[in-house]
Amino acid sequence: MPDYEIVPPEEAGKPTRRRRAKPRMPALTIERYGGRLIYFWYGLRFGALMKLFWRGRFSFTLNCIPDVSALFLWVPWNSPLYWISEAKFGRRARALKLDKPPIFVIGHWRTGTTLLHDLFSVDPNLAYPTTYECFFPHHFLLTEGTLPRLMKVLLPKKRPQDDVPVGFDQPQEEEFGMMMLDQGTPYNTHAWPRFGPVDSDYLDFKGVSEKDRKKWADAYMWLYRRLYLKHGEKRLVMKTPANAARLKLLTKLFPDAHYVYLARNPLHVFPSTVKLWRALYSTQGLHNPPRLDPWLDDYVLDMYARLTEAYEEDRHLIPENHLVELRYEVFVKDPIATMRDIYAKLGIEGFAQAEGPMREFLDERSEHQVSRYELPKSLKRKVIVRLKPYIDRFGYRESVDAALGGASTAKSEPQAREKEPS
Repeated sequence: MPDYEIVPPEEAGKPTRRRRAKPRMPALTIERYGGRLIYFWYGLRFGALMKLFWRGRFSFTLNCIPDVSALFLWVPWNSPLYWISEAKFGRRARALKLDKPPIFVIGHWRTGTTLLHDLFSVDPNLAYPTTYECFFPHHFLLTEGTLPRLMKVLLPKKRPQDDVPVGFDQPQEEEFGMMMLDQGTPYNTHAWPRFGPVDSDYLDFKGVSEKDRKKWADAYMWLYRRLYLKHGEKRLVMKTPANAARLKLLTKLFPDAHYVYLARNPLHVFPSTVKLWRALYSTQGLHNPPRLDPWLDDYVLDMYARLTEAYEEDRHLIPENHLVELRYEVFVKDPIATMRDIYAKLGIEGFAQAEGPMREFLDERSEHQVSRYELPKSLKRKVIVRLKPYIDRFGYRESVDAALGGASTAKSEPQAREKEPS
């Protein structure tokens, strides 16, 4: 399965973070594309874990058995910890007055939403869901002060798909919390990638019954209330790319919320997303290797089109002056000026306090190098045809036509100071 990444000549043929040497004991060890990463599934309750196993017909490969077995050392504790946490905090969470509407960072994966979320996260006046809170949503109110210190040895220093730092205290997508709460999400595909995509309808809820939409919305509000309580009722900045396709639901749940939408040249987004899913399906799969060749390219393009089409269809539901749209290429040229503009347009207070921490954050990541990609010409054409409305609306026609004419898709990639977009 190609990931379309351009490998520098000095790295060609060498085992690196993304090109590991084959294991010597294939029956007992596992080759994970991109390296090791703790299973998401530690945050499930036991019944949900068994449901997940049943969904995949218990099709574990032998090399995954040690990792799967380790789940049984922790997962059974999630239910009693949930009961204790709810007994202690549930009533307070339900009684909260949600008077600070959230800010939603939205846009397709790999368009810079992670960088934007990280810049918001250093604002002392704002809050965000952490990786621990999203991976262990049932009891983070009870355990976040102690367990992350014990479990941090299970985390790598970098994400498997890029060189972005990993930590339980880092900003994270609440979609992982929804997955741990046993809700429908395309992220459930991570468990059994050999069987292809699952829960794709939960991207935009088209095809999902009203009963299941309500169940999902209730679970989302359950999680949101506990995040709001945990962070001292600060305004939360939420980031899940799929939320760009869920505006019908989100505008009902949070009528006063603000949104920042990121767009990026799809000839850069597409291969970066392929690499993202290839890495995560490998690190999270309960069978491995994941065998993605028959479906991954088509899946990425279909979900890209569905997300952008749903956003265009429903963005009018966002109240006037509650939405800012950005092009990634403009954002990374001057992130501070862009953030200043976002704060002004959305009426977010406190930029003067946030600017210093934002500059420090960017200085810390100044040495990060983004990956570069090259797509086959036939695949470029397929992407351009499928995403024509998106390309035209956000002004990418000239650059994609140039790429189709033979120019490398990597040449116009901005080399501004940034982290790998997500």
